[in-house]
Amino acid sequence: MKVFVDTCAFCAAAIPSDNLNAKAKEIFIHIKNHSRIYTSNFVLDELYTLLNARAGHRQAVLFMDVFAKSGINLLRVTESIENDAAMIFRKHDFPRLSFTDCTSFALINAHRLDHVYSFDSHFSFFRFDLPVKVLG
Repeated sequence: MKVFVDTCAFCAAAIPSDNLNAKAKEIFIHIKNHSRIYTSNFVLDELYTLLNARAGHRQAVLFMDVFAKSGINLLRVTESIENDAAMIFRKHDFPRLSFTDCTSFALINAHRLDHVYSFDSHFSFFRFDLPVKVLG
């Protein structure tokens, strides 16, 4: 399995008071043992900002340190991926769709990833180039 992890999954696992915290940690344990895990620099940008707002600066920095040691593969949004994301963003009008989500869609297609770990519903609505199972 090649799993792309979205912002909301990281956030749920990082904040003990999040109502999805237990489920998020359980899924992380499973995928850690059975998968290659990926995320992007745009997801991390969104995540650190969200953690800072919801849980405070200390929690955001703590997660930065944990991520640095995690072994998760970091995919960087290139100009080509950004252009693909812009086309996706223009085409789809999902409620609360972020441009970061569109970069994630483009990266998942470009790297032929087969799973997404997210609690965000529009990952289920988007039609990827290949079949992609949503965990979460």
